[in-house]
Amino acid sequence: MPAILQPQVEHGVVPSQPALRMLSRNGLLALGDGLAVRAGLVGRDRAVSWLLSAQPSAVPSARRMTAVRLAAWGLQEQAEDADVLVGELVADALRHATGRIRLTLWVEEGLLRGEVEDVSAQAAPTAAAPRHTPRLNRLACCWGIAGKVVWFELVTSERDCPHTHPDGTDRKE
Repeated sequence: MPAILQPQVEHGVVPSQPALRMLSRNGLLALGDGLAVRAGLVGRDRAVSWLLSAQPSAVPSARRMTAVRLAAWGLQEQAEDADVLVGELVADALRHATGRIRLTLWVEEGLLRGEVEDVSAQAAPTAAAPRHTPRLNRLACCWGIAGKVVWFELVTSERDCPHTHPDGTDRKE
């Protein structure tokens, strides 16, 4: 029996639950990605995409991977807002997804863009509008829905959001 599944025995008593829990597929993905970043195997690239199982573990795993990747990219200032946005969009996607969810992050020209997509084979014309639209409006420079993808952008440098109108309102696509 692998060590991770063996119960811990103390003084001849076997506890009712093992000392270590099995990680979900999403948890293993987050653990592996974090180890790869720390080892310097990844993180220099400015784009990343993960396929998450449509399970409750997708939310904390997506948030953990986002935090690790933003730290590797030197974007600690955007980490808190990205954490909230990714967590809420993945949670919203879980309400409708039957298969997997793709989380994509990339940095380009002073913007961090995040996309959450339902990649299940089930045909759906568009993603559902997020439940937390006011929070998206407050945290993201802009956001929108394109097919089965909900996306957001955060400014990462001293520039204005490219989707802002002269009157100061954001263009929502």
